[in-house]
Order: sequence, then structure tokens, then C-alpha cells
Amino acid sequence: MTQIKVLDEALWPTVPDEVVQEAREAAKQEPCWIVRQGNGHVVATEEGPGSPDVATGDITYIAEIGPGQ
Repeated sequence: MTQIKVLDEALWPTVPDEVVQEAREAAKQEPCWIVRQGNGHVVATEEGPGSPDVATGDITYIAEIGPGQ
């Protein structure tokens, strides 16, 4: 069972079900995030806040998905 921490309540309803499922699968190994990219795409990523790969500022974090307890 994974845990979901919603970070942006306004964008959460726009997340496609398949992206949530992809994030749940990835989070079995390590935490991942659901983000909205600058081009409008909503995707699951392993790059969390503070990562140099996302330092461009065109990413909005929607949710953090982590392994359940």
C-alpha cells in the first residue's frame, strides 16, 4: 500500500489515473512525485524538490507518493 501526500489540491483532480498508477508502482521501491511540467504534461518522476534536474522552475509538484507502512 502506498501513501499519497497531495501538495497542490487545485491540480490534484487533473492528474490522470494512469499517472497515479505509474507513481504507485514506482513508489514501491523509493518515493516519487507527480508533477506538472511547464508544457502542461502531468507525469510521475523520481526527481524530488531540490534536485538539480528540476531546478529550472518550470515544474509544479502536485503530490508525493511513498511506500506504505
